[in-house]
Order: sequence, then C-alpha cells, then structure tokens
Amino acid sequence: MATKKRKVDSECRAFNDEWTWKYFFTVVKDKPVCLICNEAVAVFKEYNISRHFTSKHKNSNYEAMSEYERKQNVESLCKKLSGRQNFLKKVNTIQEAATHASYIIAYNIATNNKALSDGEFVKQCMLQVCDVLCPDKKNNFQTVSLSRKTVTSRIEAIDKYLTSQLESKIGQFKFCTIAMDENTDINDTAQLVLFIREVDENFEITEELACMRSLKGTTKGCDIFREFQEGLLTLKVPITNICNITTDGAPNMTGKKSGFLGFFNQNYPGNNVVFLHCVIYQDAMCKSALNMKPVLDAVVKLVNTIRSRRLTHRQFRDFLQSVQSEYSDVLYYTKVRWLSAECVLEQVWQLKDDIVSFFHEKQCSAECEMLEDTEWLSDFAFFFFVI
Repeated sequence: MATKKRKVDSECRAFNDEWTWKYFFTVVKDKPVCLICNEAVAVFKEYNISRHFTSKHKNSNYEAMSEYERKQNVESLCKKLSGRQNFLKKVNTIQEAATHASYIIAYNIATNNKALSDGEFVKQCMLQVCDVLCPDKKNNFQTVSLSRKTVTSRIEAIDKYLTSQLESKIGQFKFCTIAMDENTDINDTAQLVLFIREVDENFEITEELACMRSLKGTTKGCDIFREFQEGLLTLKVPITNICNITTDGAPNMTGKKSGFLGFFNQNYPGNNVVFLHCVIYQDAMCKSALNMKPVLDAVVKLVNTIRSRRLTHRQFRDFLQSVQSEYSDVLYYTKVRWLSAECVLEQVWQLKDDIVSFFHEKQCSAECEMLEDTEWLSDFAFFFFVI
C-alpha cells in the first residue's frame, strides 16, 4: 500500500521570533523572507531557514556579529523593508486613484456629449491648475491617462458595466414595455433606439436605454424587426415578458404586412403585446394643431421694434445692463431655423417686465401694450411652455 505524501506547508508551523536576529528572517505575507537578500523560504522550519543563512551568507559580516549587533542590524533591515513595502503600496494607491480619476472624466465627457479628444485638453488644464495650487502633487496628476484611446476604452468599460447591470436586473423582471424610435444621424446613418421600462415582483420600476442599433442599408420593416430581435437577444429579454411596444408611428413601423408590426405578429403569433404609435411625439402633434401665428407675429414685431432701430437697440441694452437683467439683449427670429422661435419666445417672456418698463420710460407704451393685456399674456404663456 502506497504511503500518503506528506505536505509540510499544511502543518500549521509558526514563525519563531528568535529566528529574526539569529538568521535575519522575518514574515511577509505568511512567508519567511530573508532580510539580507529578500529571498523567501517555502515553510516555517528552522532547518530550512538556518540552511539558507549558512549557505547564502556564510562569508558575510552578519555571521561574525554578536547577538547585540545582530539585533541592531535586524532593526535597520526591517525599517528598510517596511519603507520599500510602503513605497510600493503608495505607488499602487496613486495608480488606482489615477485610474479612478480617468474613469470619472471619461464618464463626464460621455454624458455631456463632448469629443473624446477633450480628455487631453482637460489634462492640460489640470496640470496648469496644479502648477498654481499644488506643484508638489504634479506627478500624481501626470499619471492620469486621458488620451483619446484611453477615454474610448474607459467609456466602453463603463458601457459594459452598465449593460451587465441591466442584464442582471432583466432576469428579475416580470413585465416590460419597449419604446422604439428610428431616425437619421448627421452621417445619414439610420439609428434604431430601444428604451425599456420594466417592473419586478416588488413593483420596482426601472427605465433605461436598452440599445442603439445602426441600420446600414434600408430601413424597411424587416430591417427594423431584425435589429429589434438582435437587440433583445443581446440583453436576453424574453418576448413573453413584453406587454407593450410604442413606436414613432412611421409607416415602416405600423405596417400590418411589411412593417415592423406585421413582422412581429408573423413571428410571434398569439402574442398579447399592445402596440401604441405616435405617443412619443404628442407634443409635436399638439403644436401643429394650434394656431401660433398671432402670438408669434406679435412677439416678432416687438423684437423688430427694438432691434431694427439702432438708437433704441443701444438704449435697450444699456437699460438691461442697468437693471442687472439675466439677458443682455433679445434675439432676432429666423424663419429658416424653427428652433430660434423657442429662444425668442423664452427671452421675451423672461424680459416682459423689463420691456414694459423700458417703453414706458421712452413714453412709447403703445409698442408693448400686448404685454399688459392679461388675455394675450395667457396665450403667450401657453404657447411658450408648449413649444
């Protein structure tokens, strides 16, 4: 019968404090380590430790030392070892902090829609500020990597982490709804965006951006359905848990035969999914049904009265500066850019009291009489908050 092999390292041996000054050994991470050459011995066994000392340091000055001299040298060697350990620990701590800082900056770059190359500009600003506030810490700031490649990898890592968190939550949900929108980006590439809203057994609701899929070719119903399937497959969303799908109401979404709706029903017959369309743009539908022309024309006329006369325009700007207004001027309305209507209405609404005071001082109250009409102001307020 074969004898069981003995495992010396599992015999729970303890380190004897005398071995420190006798053989210049100490314990580092549960291993006996030589203070002279920093080599480690496998087990806490006096024979192994003494053999290392006599074989490696037999001809050294340490062997001829007295007990008192050895203890003094051991104390000095222990301090040096501790200093090296603290230095390595400090370096690791600084590196971890620098990595954490780069993740924070990359996250802010992504959430604020800034260019990936802005990280290098941020680092340049950090170093210049460091030269003024804390020059002795500049090396720490130098270790923060914010190159374009690093920022990209950090954002990708954050995305993978958030996706994994969403996937872990999806397994706990009982029901979910999907909102879909297909639009074209600045490079004329169609992008399909899926939002998911889910509820678990404790009625805790989570709403997140599920995925964004690029449609490189056509944007037919079959293409949208294919990307929809791949997006849900990536997140492991069970089709049986979907109770509602909301689309943007485009024909390639709502078509009962060749649209997304048709392909969904063909592939999942007997489903209980409720489809809703155009709910995403209900505010746009509201604006298109309202007659904004009278209000917008009156506001544009008022703005033109101020901006078209040079003297009046200069006086108005000086007046706003004297009353310490939030705005320094009013904007022209440009029909070519519909978005300018919102900015013009917002500024006139915020400055309505200052505009009335200005025209009263000039004794031209007729120019702003609509701003003192309660009924007209009600219409103005309604359109301003709707737009």
